[in-house]
Amino acid sequence: MYPVLKRVSFTVALAVLCGVAACVSGPPRTEAQRQADSETARRVEAALSSDAALFGKHITVQADNGVVRLSGYVWETSDLQTAVIIAEGVEGVTAVVNNLELNRNGNDNGPVAR
Repeated sequence: MYPVLKRVSFTVALAVLCGVAACVSGPPRTEAQRQADSETARRVEAALSSDAALFGKHITVQADNGVVRLSGYVWETSDLQTAVIIAEGVEGVTAVVNNLELNRNGNDNGPVAR
């Protein structure tokens, strides 16, 4: 009886896992949606690069339906919030997810580093 119970438990767990996976993955994105996300990410990258006070070379930008995800690292604590403020100000951005990290061993703030 125990092997049958074990098989039933596994089947139920597998069915639940498949149901959750189906809910998590949304409908396929169209080419227009991919293009819009690419354009939004490009505008955010340009805005980050154009800010003279922010060294954003190590910031990666991804966009998904207006939600922008910032990842990578910065050298200054203030840059963590500055990057979010800049991204929020870009047209088409509805929300910003900040996954930036502070690189504590990086910048000596010399001319070569910037």
